[in-house]
Amino acid sequence: MGDFEIKIREAELADLESIVSFIRQKSEFDGAINGFVATADKLQKTLFCESPFVRVLLAEVAGKTVGFAMFYASYSSLLAQPCLWLDDLFVQAPMRGMGIGSALLKRLAQIAESTNCGRIEWTVNVGNAPGIAFYQKQGARILERIRVCRIEGEGIGLLAGK
Repeated sequence: MGDFEIKIREAELADLESIVSFIRQKSEFDGAINGFVATADKLQKTLFCESPFVRVLLAEVAGKTVGFAMFYASYSSLLAQPCLWLDDLFVQAPMRGMGIGSALLKRLAQIAESTNCGRIEWTVNVGNAPGIAFYQKQGARILERIRVCRIEGEGIGLLAGK
């Protein structure tokens, strides 16, 4: 960790623009900037509402926000237990390799443990070798035989019979 302190905290309404910025940076990193349509207004309605759909952890070093983790509750019927789905984990490039991603995952594990979660799950791009190595170092198994299925946009309406 070096000679600096990493502070992990829950995001607040005042952090909205930082969260939008991190999502944009992550979408650029993932090569998915064309799919980036998040706005502060849309996020506020889902993050800071009566029953938030998602939670955000922010990582700070010397008072500067340098990374984030966005997650929400899921469920495993096999385990009959709640789980956490990590939607995004991102640390700005100059700050990588300093324990910030590990600190975010550690806090996520503490939340999972305190809420009796049976799993923490997420996806990683098959081309992200450094990310895969990082996650394996944290103790994650990469499940090669499971594929993500997705229906989005107009496809949802078509399937719904619209």
